[in-house]
Amino acid sequence: MMLASLRRRTAALASAGLAVALMAGCSTTGAQEPETDPSTGSQETTAELSGTLTLATSSDLGPKLFIDDFTAETGVEVQGTYAEAGALGEQIRIQVTSGTAPDLFRSAPGFAAPSSVLNLANEGALRDLSDQPWAQYVPESFSRLQSVDGETYAFPTYGQAMLAFYNKDVFEEVGVEPPTTWSEFIEIMDELKAAGKVPIALGLADNYIMQFLPFALAGTLVDGLEPDFYEKLDAGETSFVESEGWRKTFELFVGLVEDGYTTPDPLGMPGDPAMQSVASGDAAIVVMPSAASPVLAGLMTGGEDRMGSFAIPATDDASETIVPFTPDYLVVNADAKNGDAALAFLEYISTPERASQWAAEVGAIPALTNAEPIDNDVNRTMQPFLSSGQVAPFSNHGWPGGQVAGALMEVGQQVVEGSKSIDDLLAAMDAAYQEAMQ
Repeated sequence: MMLASLRRRTAALASAGLAVALMAGCSTTGAQEPETDPSTGSQETTAELSGTLTLATSSDLGPKLFIDDFTAETGVEVQGTYAEAGALGEQIRIQVTSGTAPDLFRSAPGFAAPSSVLNLANEGALRDLSDQPWAQYVPESFSRLQSVDGETYAFPTYGQAMLAFYNKDVFEEVGVEPPTTWSEFIEIMDELKAAGKVPIALGLADNYIMQFLPFALAGTLVDGLEPDFYEKLDAGETSFVESEGWRKTFELFVGLVEDGYTTPDPLGMPGDPAMQSVASGDAAIVVMPSAASPVLAGLMTGGEDRMGSFAIPATDDASETIVPFTPDYLVVNADAKNGDAALAFLEYISTPERASQWAAEVGAIPALTNAEPIDNDVNRTMQPFLSSGQVAPFSNHGWPGGQVAGALMEVGQQVVEGSKSIDDLLAAMDAAYQEAMQ
């Protein structure tokens, strides 16, 4: 049951579930130019609107906060359809092709899926949102996930980060504090191990978890120290095999396993019991997207108050640490029947207070830079990195298709098993990248 919850909360990396029924589109009328609120940089939703706005997202938790008030203020009825992210994406792909897609819908970042932002934008299926007042508050690090030729095609509703989550009771019992450098991290591993604790719970029996710790390290070692890697990769000027950052990422990851700092048999441990071992105190740390943290908190005695988080360092210079931080998106159908209402709804939810409320409701991190901070552990951990711009997207969201992630998961497990080398893994990722680009 809890593993199913983890999979739902990490739907950008793994998905299951059923879609709900199709939505019908309705008519629209023209809109007047809304007035700008100088205190927020946004515009009040005072335009004359009518008709029905069709909306499709992976959860009603965020939208339900605002739909009734939006309807009361604008007269626009919102017809929502909600489905698990993977199934919704498949349905949207069919609807876009058939011309029946809703006005406003959820889309995955970058090239992560056939219905993701950049795939649809390159097809001309999405409306350019660059002129919207909230666009100035989109983090620069999101640009390669939502922009084509400098134009913005998506609204980030909230973000999630790849972090280390730990049991505070275990840390206090052993007498360790969250690290800020790689050397400190290894020292903590040694102290936890000496105290009879599993330092890092690692459930690689679920292959999608193979991505989490490498992504956490690659934020610093690739996006931070090789900032032009993806640009050169796209231009055919480098490869995963040639990348010092990706090689170092997997060397550090495999080293943690070989040195006994993880679950003794990670390939035999699913994600559910790995997370439960942290909640029970048998293990200290689990690395995962922040969207899964409410599941862990729900398992822990003492709940959220006994769960801490920190950014995984990858070097001995704390200022070099980059945290993977990636958004969830809403996009506007280029052929929307009620495009004005779709833009007005995005305008409505983009205020600092509402952007924060949506993120808090789904247990996430506000994505817009002007959003009000949320006072909880995850957001306190992330705020310094967000303020300084020390964030980068999850690696797989910038890769074309799902082939590269598939290669990482499949061959990565074989590396842990010992039947393949890091060179084999990097070569497999290169081959998958070339396949995806054809």
